[in-house]
Amino acid sequence: MLSSWTREGDCYKWVGVICDNSTGHVLELHLRNPTFNGMFGNVAECEAFQMEQLGCEINPFVLCLKHLGYIDLSGNGFERIQIPKFLGSLESLTHLNLSEAEFIGVVPHQLGNLLNLPYINLKGDGE
Repeated sequence: MLSSWTREGDCYKWVGVICDNSTGHVLELHLRNPTFNGMFGNVAECEAFQMEQLGCEINPFVLCLKHLGYIDLSGNGFERIQIPKFLGSLESLTHLNLSEAEFIGVVPHQLGNLLNLPYINLKGDGE
């Protein structure tokens, strides 16, 4: 959880979260690793990258975000876990970027349920 995400705060003030100002529905999650560029000039840049990663796992709570259409988690280190199958239940999703996020394994067939998904980027995953 990012420091700007508080229960008392308005979601439109949360870093990386785009909400509908009138309904409060979460529409987009822009959580790309800000230090990720695929190349590091020195050890300090590499260490900064590692500290900025979200890591761990994707919480199934995102299933509660019924209006979520955009997810960018690129460049984060998800500790070589598989892409969660439940992402295939996000019916409103039109943009999914999981590139270079250290996922492994096969792409779950549940992502085929996303009929409104014209953009998906899995570059660098599944090694």
